[in-house]
Amino acid sequence: MTTFGLVLVDTVIWSAFFSKPASPEKLALDVLIDDDRVALIGPILAEVLRGFRRTDQADWVASRMRLVHYFEPTWEDWRNAAALGRQLAASGHDIPLTELVLASLAQRIQASVFTSDPHFDLITGLKRCRTTVT
Repeated sequence: MTTFGLVLVDTVIWSAFFSKPASPEKLALDVLIDDDRVALIGPILAEVLRGFRRTDQADWVASRMRLVHYFEPTWEDWRNAAALGRQLAASGHDIPLTELVLASLAQRIQASVFTSDPHFDLITGLKRCRTTVT
């Protein structure tokens, strides 16, 4: 499978997608889904599903999210995430592990990251997808 043009979507964007139907994030993600460009990793899936109080809601959301490209982080992705975390910590930034893994996997598969989380601004060389999708 080619990974050209794929976009790994962060939890904050998925949250807006499912809770704010008129948000720019929802509209942009709709376009990416229609273009079959959305990618997901397990830690993001778990974060999104954990946010629902009712099992039936979480199950419905999981069934929708299952339709996008799914990637498992490799051994090297986890090692690279740890190295990135150490590097950022050395300059005074403590970044959550999920975000480090997302960034490491995105770099490996040459995907963009769709997020509004400012932590990702600290990661050099990371391709970003903004809310305006072309």
